[in-house]
Amino acid sequence: MASATDKLCASLSSRVRRLDATRRRVDALTFSADMSRHAADQMYESLFLGGFTAFEVFLEEAFLALLVSPAKGPPFRQAIPRLPVRSLLVARELVVGPGKKYADWLPFQRTIERANLFFRGGRPFTDIMQAQRDLVDKAQVIRNAIAHHSRHSESQFEKQVIAGAPLPPRERRPGGYLRGFVSASPPLTRYENFATAL
Repeated sequence: MASATDKLCASLSSRVRRLDATRRRVDALTFSADMSRHAADQMYESLFLGGFTAFEVFLEEAFLALLVSPAKGPPFRQAIPRLPVRSLLVARELVVGPGKKYADWLPFQRTIERANLFFRGGRPFTDIMQAQRDLVDKAQVIRNAIAHHSRHSESQFEKQVIAGAPLPPRERRPGGYLRGFVSASPPLTRYENFATAL
C-alpha cells in the first residue's frame, strides 16, 4: 500500500505533467502564430505560478505527513520525528503555531529551521543539496516577481535571477525568462528546468 508521502509525490508529478501538457500546447500555438509572444509569456507565468503553488502545498503536506506517519522508503526513511504525533490536525497546529492560519516554508531555509525542530537532524529536509535549495529559492523570487509586480520583487528578480546575465530584453521579464532556453540539445526551457527540479 502506498504511503501518504508516495501519494503526495504522485499527485505533484501528475499536476506538473498536466501543466506541461498545457505548456506544450502554448508552444504549438505560438509556433503556428495563433498566439502572440506576449500572450505566451503570460501563459508561462500562469503555468509557473500553478506549478510553484503545487510545490508549496506539497512541501507542507509532506512535512506534516512525515510527522504523523514517517515513511519507510527512500528518500524519506530518515524522517524520525522528535515527538509522536498521531493526528494531522494536531501536527498542523504544532507546525503552523497557535492562532496562525499558515506557515511560511520559503525561502527553503525556513523549512530547514522547522525541520530541525521537528525531526532528528532535520532529515530528510536537511539532506537536500544546496544547489536544489538555491533553485527553490530562485523559483520563489520568480514567483514573487510574477505575483507582486512591485519595485522590490522586480529588483530581486533582476538581482537574484538575471544576475547580470547577457539576456535579450524579452528574457529579462519573468514570462520571457521562463520561455527562454537553458539547453539547446535537447531544447529545454527554463520553465521545464524548474518544473523538473521542483
